[in-house]
Amino acid sequence: MVVRPVGVVEPLPLVVVRTGHTAVRQGEPCPDLWSIESGVFAARMVNAEGRSFLMDLYGPGDPVGGPSELPASVTATALRPARLRPLRGEDALDALNALAARIATLTADLAWFGVTERIERRLCDLASRIGHPASGGTLIPIRLTQDDLASMVGATRETTNRALQTLFARGVLERQGRGRYVVRSQLRLVTAAPQLRRAGGLAL
Repeated sequence: MVVRPVGVVEPLPLVVVRTGHTAVRQGEPCPDLWSIESGVFAARMVNAEGRSFLMDLYGPGDPVGGPSELPASVTATALRPARLRPLRGEDALDALNALAARIATLTADLAWFGVTERIERRLCDLASRIGHPASGGTLIPIRLTQDDLASMVGATRETTNRALQTLFARGVLERQGRGRYVVRSQLRLVTAAPQLRRAGGLAL
């Protein structure tokens, strides 16, 4: 018989999600609330007309899922092989609170900033959370179409295209291949709340 020290709590088992598989599906009960240990998820929402919108990207340290059996507000699909660790107790509560703070910040951006500023802030945010160091900046390793960016900032594709051209001209962004961006801006954002990093991380 194995005797374990008093007070030692074993970590819950990891859940592995392969590329293209979903952790939660919009409108269906959430099986659990997890912290992403590795991998990237696309969080998409389908509106009443059946149109799909990219709402956010989640990476290591972010939460995905929700309280058990509550309907998911988005569909979270793995863009990279992912490992998830279940959140319990205070960690789960911290993750939910941090998520609420992030949503509030993103909503405020929609109200306070123009399209160019919103795109810059979202791309800087993604670079800080899931980016990789690259020559002269930080590469966002996921391909983002202009439709994706437009849905993330609440704009039309045409307005998004004009805003991107402005950011390229300012030297804030550089395109590296189709739909991949290197962020050069040093703008410090608050969309990734410190509590979310400490908690380990829920989906919108």
